[in-house]
Amino acid sequence: MKNLRETITRVPVVPPKTNREERKEVLQESIDKYLGAIETQIGDLKKVGKNALVIGGIIVAVYALTELLLPEGEKRETTTEPEPLPVAPEPEKAHDSMLWATMKGVATSVILAIAKDKLLQIIDHLTTKDAEATA
Repeated sequence: MKNLRETITRVPVVPPKTNREERKEVLQESIDKYLGAIETQIGDLKKVGKNALVIGGIIVAVYALTELLLPEGEKRETTTEPEPLPVAPEPEKAHDSMLWATMKGVATSVILAIAKDKLLQIIDHLTTKDAEATA
């Protein structure tokens, strides 16, 4: 985002000898400029916030799906004693079926594609906003 000093417009200095109406007009124009700058900044922050919420929601949904669909591992109880080292290696777990592995892969791909598109939109929006500001 732009530097705060770059976005703030300078308040025009009005000589004290000008009449009251002219001074009032100049100050009203500067107020309008400030309000416009604040409204655009708030609008930009709202868009970024919405995109962040969408991406966060996608991440939470993926986490919830994986917790529901994947088999549960062993739950560890908190103890003060260290666990003894296993003497023999544990046997390998049975592999998932090919259909299940394919479904997980497709779901992961779709969710990552959506998240990638949202991130690209955010980056594009920020770069175009910076380009407009420098122009």
